[in-house]
Amino acid sequence: MLIDFFLFTGVKCGGVLSAPVGHLSSPNFPKVYPPYTECTWLIVVSEGSTVQLAFHEFNLEYHDTCEYDYVKIYNGASRDEGNLLGTFCGSQLPPNLTSSWHVLSVIFHSDKHVGSSGFSATYRKDICGGVLTSLSGVITSPDYPDNYPNNAECHWLISAAPHSKIRLVFTDFQLESQECNFDYVAVFDGSSQEEEEQVRHYCGTTKPPDTRSSSNELLVVFKSDFNIGGRGFKAYFSSGECQDVFTAVKGNITSPRYPDMYPNNIICQWNIQLPLGFRIKLFFRDLKLEEMNTLTDDCDYDYLAVYDGQSTGDKLLGRWCGTDLPPPLISAKNNLLLVLVTDRDTANKGFSVSYIGSKSCICVYCHSIHFKVNWNWAPTCQFW
Repeated sequence: MLIDFFLFTGVKCGGVLSAPVGHLSSPNFPKVYPPYTECTWLIVVSEGSTVQLAFHEFNLEYHDTCEYDYVKIYNGASRDEGNLLGTFCGSQLPPNLTSSWHVLSVIFHSDKHVGSSGFSATYRKDICGGVLTSLSGVITSPDYPDNYPNNAECHWLISAAPHSKIRLVFTDFQLESQECNFDYVAVFDGSSQEEEEQVRHYCGTTKPPDTRSSSNELLVVFKSDFNIGGRGFKAYFSSGECQDVFTAVKGNITSPRYPDMYPNNIICQWNIQLPLGFRIKLFFRDLKLEEMNTLTDDCDYDYLAVYDGQSTGDKLLGRWCGTDLPPPLISAKNNLLLVLVTDRDTANKGFSVSYIGSKSCICVYCHSIHFKVNWNWAPTCQFW
């Protein structure tokens, strides 16, 4: 048995894969993989593309939390848990996965007991389309911001956790504008195009409206014809605990996975929307984000920003990183927007905030809330 151990530790596996398409499998597949094995594949395709990974066979030792034998898949470089897309074991085929940028890592690990036939998977570079399972991400037309190619067709299926909703926001949009018969973007509330006749196609330079799904899946389709292109489009999506709309008079908001590490490479938005006449006070309970850039003394990496309104075009009340708790904030009206942005490495615990809304003014010195419907009384108080 000791001899076998030293033999198996010499198994060669893993490596850097840079071809547009490729294959990877556990050592000895389809025979039993060896014990004490650790393989890492780094898949790197051209900038602006994504990596689509599909498993065709999968059979590893099963454990409730996959502590023994497993496959881990990461956005970007491995080992940073903020980039983890999933951990898989057992015999159930993992879902098709798409990276949110041009690098994807796959790690296979086996312990000293109970081997099996392992796995076989293929990957391919894709300039558009795919199944997107991250908490948030960016969708762009091919070659954006340069003109998109002719005769392109892209399908992005955004798939969130069960019982989650998906938010889609277009930030740039320029397509051929001839009645949307030639080039267009269509958004389907679900995973198929079966109700295509009921779906509006978008073209020209007017951005599609913000969309919130009714289920945990949203399909975005882009098509271009044989001539006349445009700059294309850019859109952000967020799902599950990475986005929400709060309408209750008080509540709590935390970063994804709090108090565990938040994911890397996400953009999350939380809207607090109360009835007209209300103002909102926001209290910071905990803040642990990546520290600021020491060269610029600014929050260039991970940060939480709060806007006095419903969009990032409204007044910025502050942008924070590190661990110093900001003071309480007061909205001018009945809306606040919180935005969390993280880069591709170095995650932390995140944040926890509470809010309360009222038709009131808040006394700076006594820290109490005086409820007054008559706003003429407001000059006797000072707001934070």
